[in-house]
Amino acid sequence: MPRLLIACVVVLALAGCEKSRNTSITRTQANGVDTLYSKGTVVDGEARFQCIASSSGACHYLVLDPACSPDAACATPPLRRFAVAVGKTEAMRGLPNGFRQCVSQDPREQCHRE
Repeated sequence: MPRLLIACVVVLALAGCEKSRNTSITRTQANGVDTLYSKGTVVDGEARFQCIASSSGACHYLVLDPACSPDAACATPPLRRFAVAVGKTEAMRGLPNGFRQCVSQDPREQCHRE
């Protein structure tokens, strides 16, 4: 009986260690070559924006309010606007739950929206 109780405690402790995770990938190619490849991950309140490839040398991000649709105009300005060089990752905390993002290889062109 004590072993069963210990096993239950271990299982419950491990279940409590599960981290919340959300990942999005944006990838575009031309002639078999990545023109944009970005990975965004949110784990326990920390958002990480990783620029894997970009034809311009950087991934350009817009972080939007959760109430805004990436496909339509929004009265709220972007929460953040920043660039990440290829091979680098930008980490940030304090973004609202459910924030939206879009990423592009060129800051002047329309983002590839998620």
